[in-house]
Amino acid sequence: MMEMWTGPGFTKRHRGRMGIMGSIATWLGVAFAIVGIISEASLTLLRLYPISWYLLAIASLIFGLGCWLGWAVGIYLHAKETEKEAESKE
Repeated sequence: MMEMWTGPGFTKRHRGRMGIMGSIATWLGVAFAIVGIISEASLTLLRLYPISWYLLAIASLIFGLGCWLGWAVGIYLHAKETEKEAESKE
């Protein structure tokens, strides 16, 4: 786990995985919010209270935001490395 903070290599190598996790977490957060809205509008409990569904949605969206941030940093670092390699060839 410490490898994440020792250099940019980890972020560049795992940017695809972070993008997939960000997508899943974002859609999961949207689904949790929709279930919370349906639960509150129908005045029934769908296993949890509506506020619990909203809190799950917020937690999932915050996790997704972190994944998307890691993905964006990985893309940026890859672009900088590619640009540096192109300049050194010239």
